[in-house]
Amino acid sequence: MEAPKNNSLFQFVDACLRGCGQVMFQNNPVTGFIFFIGIFYNSWELGFCAVLGTAASTFVAIALGADKGLIKAGLFGFNGTLAGIALPFYFVYSPELLLYVVINAALSTIIMSALMNFLGKWGMPALTAPFVLATWILMFCASKFGILEAGSLLATSIPDPHTTISVGKISAMTFLDGVTKGVGEVMFEDSVVTGIIFVIAILVNSRISAFFAVFGSLIGLLTALVMQSPEAPLRLGLYGYNSVLCAIALGGLFYYLNWKTFLYATFCMIIGSIAQASISVLLAPIGMPSLTWPFVIVTWMFMFASKGFGHIAAVPAEMLGTPESNLKHP
Repeated sequence: MEAPKNNSLFQFVDACLRGCGQVMFQNNPVTGFIFFIGIFYNSWELGFCAVLGTAASTFVAIALGADKGLIKAGLFGFNGTLAGIALPFYFVYSPELLLYVVINAALSTIIMSALMNFLGKWGMPALTAPFVLATWILMFCASKFGILEAGSLLATSIPDPHTTISVGKISAMTFLDGVTKGVGEVMFEDSVVTGIIFVIAILVNSRISAFFAVFGSLIGLLTALVMQSPEAPLRLGLYGYNSVLCAIALGGLFYYLNWKTFLYATFCMIIGSIAQASISVLLAPIGMPSLTWPFVIVTWMFMFASKGFGHIAAVPAEMLGTPESNLKHP
């Protein structure tokens, strides 16, 4: 699905759709379109803000003269998608919030360019760090301004190390809901149906990435289960979504896929789930959500470490595509 070369509107829409697809590393406008459908299915407010955030971040990149190839591939859109969804998820929806969404998305583009220039020296991707940093900046300042009303999810809490944790009853529904919602929670969607729609969307572009999305969510859930997490966050997919992103990134996208990189990626998924709990505890006293920072920091750690491992072969940046093209080291 290629946009007409001489039609600026179609090119813009194509870049936005690819931007939404790139939230899960899928450079495919059809995948992005189905992602949007999944978001709107769960919430029209989140869906509208996802479109607004993607469009704003992409527009700012065009207006500032960013690399046209990167814009076309949606690499200035996906952080805007997440930046758009996060604010109505954590704040009470209002007309004023829409302006905040645009500001957040625009800031994510600025940070994206900064991190590309900084991390590019080491061949590291920015991942979703621009979204996390921009959203944290705007969330922190909200307590000083009265324009937005914070939702219940932004309440501060001091973890009590002496609290007895009740695990609760684990059932088949824990796994069904947890695995599907783990995929959906990548974009803040607490919906089994949306999670399934997201998997179908990924499947359109890559069967391997679709497998790793489900596998990553399962590994994240199992890791938290072994660590004796309560049943409720397992069922909500809260320990799966960072592992989903770790799985897709390392599962044949940035590395040639073989049994060694498969095990490497699986270990990254496990640490991603544990890091979700750790960073959530770290941020709880100030009432800030971890967002996708566990995925970012763990994936950067594994990617930097891989440069010292001779058996972990990275795919050259100019050859990045789908895992199907990275099954064998040339």
